[in-house]
Amino acid sequence: MNDFEIQKNNDYDVLTMDDKNPTIRCPSSDLDISFYQTKQSLSDPEVYRRFLKNAEGRFRKCKEYKEYKSYLMSLGFTHCQIMGNIEADEVVNIELHHNIINLFDICILICEHILNTVGFISTFDLIQLIINEHQSNRVAVVFLSETAHEMYTNNPDAYIPPEMTFGKWWELLAKYKYGITFDIANKVNNYINKYRNQIPVSINIQQQEQILNFAYLNEYGSNVTQYGTQPYLEVKSEDTNQKLISQNPNIPN
Repeated sequence: MNDFEIQKNNDYDVLTMDDKNPTIRCPSSDLDISFYQTKQSLSDPEVYRRFLKNAEGRFRKCKEYKEYKSYLMSLGFTHCQIMGNIEADEVVNIELHHNIINLFDICILICEHILNTVGFISTFDLIQLIINEHQSNRVAVVFLSETAHEMYTNNPDAYIPPEMTFGKWWELLAKYKYGITFDIANKVNNYINKYRNQIPVSINIQQQEQILNFAYLNEYGSNVTQYGTQPYLEVKSEDTNQKLISQNPNIPN
């Protein structure tokens, strides 16, 4: 990383290395462009939002995301989970819906965790981590028709039941617990409360409170090493993704 050439412009360093963070500066501008982002550089909510939306948009267009959707369809997820008579073909399109927390929430979750633990992140880092979590089946997803997808996307209180959802979302939360915000914690706990008798993991009131505790921890900046690293969701022995594949009437055995 240190092998680079600094170009001079009237004795002004156009490219510098501040603590190994490549930064482009211009003498006619008050704004610098750094490769890595920190809490300080993302302190403006609008700047932070643009950073996250950029990563989200680039992920949606990447070939790995398209390959992931093809992988799910190869497992038999070829029908809308709400309207089972709608099947993907050359004319009809079914879309991938992120359940419980949406893709933008996942960007926040991962980005906040990295900022709170590592201290810096780039757009490329964030996109690669999002790709990794999808490929590891740790994201809650479901295929919907275009109409159903629009309906569920526009209603933040609309959730897909656990038996129709693919992905070990509890592992995502456990892995990136230092990125849980109050909004994410509320969405997860609302889902747990709504489907308490159907959800395929052991979750009790104390564990729900622990999710909120991480939100308080992350919001008020306590030392992350003081809280421990144990997962707060206990997974049953049965592979829930395999159970979904075997029980879904739209997926051939």
